[in-house]
Amino acid sequence: KILEDVFNEVQGGKSLSEGLAKYPKVFSELFTNMIAVGEVSGNLEEVLDILATQLEKENDLLSKVRGALIYPMVILVAMFGIGVLMLVYILPRITGVFKDMNVTLPASTRAIMAFSDFLRSHYILSFGGLFIFIFAVKTFAGTTTGRNFFHWLYIRLPIVGNIVIKVNCARFARIHSSLLKSGVSVVTSLGIVSKTLGNVYYKRAVESAIDGIQKGTDLSKIIEGYPKLFPILVPQIIQVGEETGKTELVLQRLAEFYEEEVSQITKNMSSIIEPVLMLLIGGGVGFFAVAMLQPMYSVLENIK
Repeated sequence: KILEDVFNEVQGGKSLSEGLAKYPKVFSELFTNMIAVGEVSGNLEEVLDILATQLEKENDLLSKVRGALIYPMVILVAMFGIGVLMLVYILPRITGVFKDMNVTLPASTRAIMAFSDFLRSHYILSFGGLFIFIFAVKTFAGTTTGRNFFHWLYIRLPIVGNIVIKVNCARFARIHSSLLKSGVSVVTSLGIVSKTLGNVYYKRAVESAIDGIQKGTDLSKIIEGYPKLFPILVPQIIQVGEETGKTELVLQRLAEFYEEEVSQITKNMSSIIEPVLMLLIGGGVGFFAVAMLQPMYSVLENIK
């Protein structure tokens, strides 16, 4: 349906890029800008080939990251569900025995019993509070302050922060390289790149680079001022490209390097996360077991 409308627009005298620009949710600013450059320069076929490669690489990169995060999320959700089931249905049958006995219960057992009683007595309040909390976090994340906070947190979290940095560096290098190859100017290219990067701090860094370049500063020097966002390799490689006049080529190599890095991290992520999850699950099961066994030992000692 969209392509039929674009066809009619082109038949009516408009350019392909103008027809595609009517649907920003389908065709991104990067897409329409590169098409426009290809139309003006007369190398639309080459630009479309570059764009296809760009979209393929970006989709491959993001799918690897999402795939690596699915496993731990499934485990954590399953743990939460099993924990609630234990507290609401299974635990009351065990703790009912303790309440009938005249024994002093350990603090851990009393805490679990109190939490279990609260869940069973106020289940509407408990689950309602959980949904309100999730909604509040989601709403906060949609605000400027919340977005700044979570994007700052993503960069500094262990393991996740490393992936976020490398994904953003790969996207920056890949998109900037594709646009330069298509014949877009450096300033226009960085303006498009700043709108396609997901993290707000990377957006600001690239926007500041536009101002710096317009004042005559090299991109490598500006990027060097953001060591927490761009590893030292990035400005060094860009400087080589600026000195040799092959910026788009070295950016492509840089993108390939970081894409491979992300690929390796996501492959190894399961082997890293598995022991952490096992320790977490083991710790939870161990705490629950000790909390339930301690009163039983107390009862046995009283019988003796």
